[in-house]
Amino acid sequence: MKRALLMIPLVLALAACKPDTTVNTDTGKIARLGNGVLTLQSDGVPKATISANGDLTIDGKAVSLDAQQRALTTAYYKELDGITQAGIAIGKQGAQLAGKAVGEAMRGVLSGDTDQIGNKVEAEAKQIEAKAKQICTHLSGLRKAQDALAAQLPEFRPYANIDQQDIDDCGKDEDEG
Repeated sequence: MKRALLMIPLVLALAACKPDTTVNTDTGKIARLGNGVLTLQSDGVPKATISANGDLTIDGKAVSLDAQQRALTTAYYKELDGITQAGIAIGKQGAQLAGKAVGEAMRGVLSGDTDQIGNKVEAEAKQIEAKAKQICTHLSGLRKAQDALAAQLPEFRPYANIDQQDIDDCGKDEDEG
């Protein structure tokens, strides 16, 4: 079964409309950044949250953190926020391309030269698609932050769900190997 992370480029493009980021794995794990709080959900354990300043709560209860652990929760938060910001930028480019495509179509219809519409728009769409696939490289940083946090904070381990297969599968089309 393909991992749900294959949908990251689409999710990130939609982030321009609603600046939340959701990362799903095929095991039902979710990391969601919205309204300044990272929410983690994992099968069989209560919901956890991480704030921008590194505060960690599990099942609504604050987890006591030392300075190193707080630095790791903050790093994890920042990694996912970085993915969100990149997704927002790509989403805005996609919206601009849509506007440009409409303009090109109208110009083509009015001029009678509709043959070049697709070529112009497709070239720009391929650039946006390439940038969206680059987002997947940011998953490596998120996984490193996740793994470091899980190594230092046992309470976080059930929420450490991004693995190498998720990174490898990110951005692949369903019909790719």
